[in-house]
Amino acid sequence: MKYLAWIAVIIVSGLAGVMSFQWFSAPPEPSTQTASARVIATVPTSLFKIESSDGRFSQLSADKKLYIAYFGFTHCPDVCPTSLAILSAALQEVSEEQRQQLQSLFVSVDPKRDDPATVSTYAGYFHPDIVGLSPQEGQLIGLTQALGVYYKYVETPDSQLEYSVDHSSFFYFLNADGELLAKVPHTLDPAPVVTKIQQLLPQ
Repeated sequence: MKYLAWIAVIIVSGLAGVMSFQWFSAPPEPSTQTASARVIATVPTSLFKIESSDGRFSQLSADKKLYIAYFGFTHCPDVCPTSLAILSAALQEVSEEQRQQLQSLFVSVDPKRDDPATVSTYAGYFHPDIVGLSPQEGQLIGLTQALGVYYKYVETPDSQLEYSVDHSSFFYFLNADGELLAKVPHTLDPAPVVTKIQQLLPQ
């Protein structure tokens, strides 16, 4: 239960930063209700051949009917922690049967600092079902271009971190064939994520 308490603290402390977050991606779809009826884009499955440090993920597999991918980085001050906390809350609201059919992925857009072990540990802070991935540079470029994920490295000369990463904030819902079925924009409420899971994994 310690990680749940930690997540609650993150949500509260991150709200102010989230409210001032600048959106860099295209506007969200007019209606997420119809997203499950069509394929928005298709990602080559080879781009998802990323070995997680804990061995739980190596590629998209038919063993899972649905994947939820979120792109961010471990040094993100507010948006990523809040989004992962929302994803964690959503996973706790869906049924066990639905959780068994889906896999949540936290894909780093800062693989230079986020090695596989680091991103795996970070993702696990929020929920044990979230797998952290650190793609190679070519894979990251391919994935983000295919899905329309925005990210940009920004120098921060007055910080010990030296740079930060501006990025868009969406939950991407894909099937095992790499087809993008829906995307849900950054939210402070798990309900939209829960609703989308239930639409794509009806019981």
